[in-house]
Amino acid sequence: MHIPQCTYHAPKSLKTIFSLLKSFGTGASFLAGGTDLLVRMKQRLILPEHLIAIRGIKGIENIRYDRSKGLYVAAGVKLATLVTDPVVQENYPVLSYAASLVATTQIRNMATAGGNILQNTRCMYYNRSYQWGKAVSACFKRNGHLCHAVEKSRKCFAVYQGDLAPVLSVLGGVVTLASPETTKEVNVEELFTGDGAMPFQYTTPWLLTGIRIPPPSKNLFSAYKKYRLRNGMDFPLAGVAIALKLDGEIIKNFRMCLTGVASSPLLIQGSDTGIHDKNITLPLIREVADIAYRQAHPVNNLEGDASRRRTMIRLMVEDMLREAIPGYRGQGRGERKETI
Repeated sequence: MHIPQCTYHAPKSLKTIFSLLKSFGTGASFLAGGTDLLVRMKQRLILPEHLIAIRGIKGIENIRYDRSKGLYVAAGVKLATLVTDPVVQENYPVLSYAASLVATTQIRNMATAGGNILQNTRCMYYNRSYQWGKAVSACFKRNGHLCHAVEKSRKCFAVYQGDLAPVLSVLGGVVTLASPETTKEVNVEELFTGDGAMPFQYTTPWLLTGIRIPPPSKNLFSAYKKYRLRNGMDFPLAGVAIALKLDGEIIKNFRMCLTGVASSPLLIQGSDTGIHDKNITLPLIREVADIAYRQAHPVNNLEGDASRRRTMIRLMVEDMLREAIPGYRGQGRGERKETI
């Protein structure tokens, strides 16, 4: 499949980008690494007349760290850079590790942090060829009025499968958004609508320019696990990120976020679980794993069976929280394969 004809623009500043947007309106799309956008263009799922590349913006691939302010990752930073950057590895190892689990080396060398956060929702009934789309009735995500995955549904169940967003969410990350008039910061989880057809709150002319993460807390335990059928290429069929602070064996500031099971990342805070200020024990771990299981409601619109994906959420939560127990010696693996 080839990319449909369009005009490519390589501006050098935000001012020029917004000038181009004013001229082209909804006929333009932002291009970062292109590993999501260009594939959807080949499938004729999106047909922009103009592509506006962000890679020419000064500082769009910068990483900065300050002990008092935390980490700043510009939107154009490659995932491969997050994997290997020594500052990220030392201070935010879970972010580096999550980036290492995305797709393949070749894709990580192209894909960007901002692009991974803003990757579109996916569904086996949507991410198909143009010919397939013509042969069946249009679903909600193709501007139709039905859902092929859930009969008689009134909404789209396309799945968000990003790896970085849940990790950034549990770390308290915020994103910087720029528009022609202003810039602002919002929490990562505020980017999402929960609607599979239109998954993002801030669309054009808003441009995500960077991510900021607070300084790491002392005694912070954070982890990310994903379930997929193959070690390479596959998006998470289910994924969990957790972060908590331990005061001895007492849990503080617990946050958990699920991916791959709904149309947006699902943030579950300690106040929702009753886990705060309690000893980290095996019965408590099982209780939290059950809460995650009840929050996850995948449907059969991805490669993996929905019930198995839901069960994997429970197992991965248990795995990670066991590793948080002082003195625990677990496997420390970051993914689950279909061997359970």
